[in-house]
Amino acid sequence: MRRITRAEVSASAGRAWERLRGGALTPLRAAASVGVGLAIGVTPLYGAHLLLVLAVCLPLRLDAPLAYLAANISIPVMAPLLTMAEVEIGAFVLTAHALPMDVSLLRARGAGMLVRELVVGTLVFSPAVALVGAATTFVIARGWQRRRLSTGSPETRAAIDRVATRYARSRAAYHYVRSKLACDPVGVRVVDVGAASPLGDVVDVGCGRGQLGVLLLERGVATSVRGLDWDAAKVKLATEAAHGLPAEFSVQDLRSPLGAACDTVLLIDVLHYLTDDEQDALLHEAARTARRMLVVRDLDPDRGWRSAVTRMQELVTTGFRMNRGARVHVRPIARVVEALTDEGFVTDVSPCWGALPLANVLVVARRPEPA
Repeated sequence: MRRITRAEVSASAGRAWERLRGGALTPLRAAASVGVGLAIGVTPLYGAHLLLVLAVCLPLRLDAPLAYLAANISIPVMAPLLTMAEVEIGAFVLTAHALPMDVSLLRARGAGMLVRELVVGTLVFSPAVALVGAATTFVIARGWQRRRLSTGSPETRAAIDRVATRYARSRAAYHYVRSKLACDPVGVRVVDVGAASPLGDVVDVGCGRGQLGVLLLERGVATSVRGLDWDAAKVKLATEAAHGLPAEFSVQDLRSPLGAACDTVLLIDVLHYLTDDEQDALLHEAARTARRMLVVRDLDPDRGWRSAVTRMQELVTTGFRMNRGARVHVRPIARVVEALTDEGFVTDVSPCWGALPLANVLVVARRPEPA
């Protein structure tokens, strides 16, 4: 009997998660998912909500986790209030009168009448709550989408479309790359850095699926890209997507030497997966490799609630093996700046979270121009 490897388990878990998400979260899909979740959550079928969410969302390719989150409107504190509201609505529909508050009158009505009122009230209340929740979600998501699409130049947005098309062989990868480049501002920010000062030959450490390196080439701000990552499945996707471009992706432990010198080294969302000593060693190795520029994006632990949300998000993605980091170990960004300054770089630090509730910052470190 063949032994199932850890990589296969990780890949299967990733595919299952992507199947639960159903695809790119457009405003319409977000609204429909929330509406379904609320419609199920207000029903008195407690204990069956998860099964009902999966039964509806999977065939319709809606976002099941989002729908189940909405279904939790019926938390223990809210459940009695929801049930009472449904009985009240049912009583008014059936009798044109509100439910009597006298215990003896309630007993006189009998359990059968209360059940009928609950059923009728649920049939009215459930779609009404779903409609209001879906409409509200659509308005919020649509506004956020418009804000998101307003970032980046038309050339960059067109390049993002071309990059996503390169991943079309895998439906899951296509939707991930498209939403990642459109939602996460780091792609646009690094392109802007390269537009101001071309990045030249780039080494992307922890490149993942390679979408950032491919974007830099499609946008014309990098001459070549060499991507390194310890996830073989993601490296395979990157290699296929970069066909015909001056790009090379390979599997490598990020704690090993980076190889030949280049113009720019990217460390995007990498450092917090390493220990203190490993982070220092990687920064030193990246500084040794980069002739001109080093770009770091990482979690800033000193951004209040944003930092807490980002830590939780990293713990979830690492726990589900969507990211293959061994840990989430965050250090103050000042330590990164100090290390790069000691290596002779001049640094600039700025927020890099866009419309997302995260605490990521971008550190652009440049070698001083010779006198």
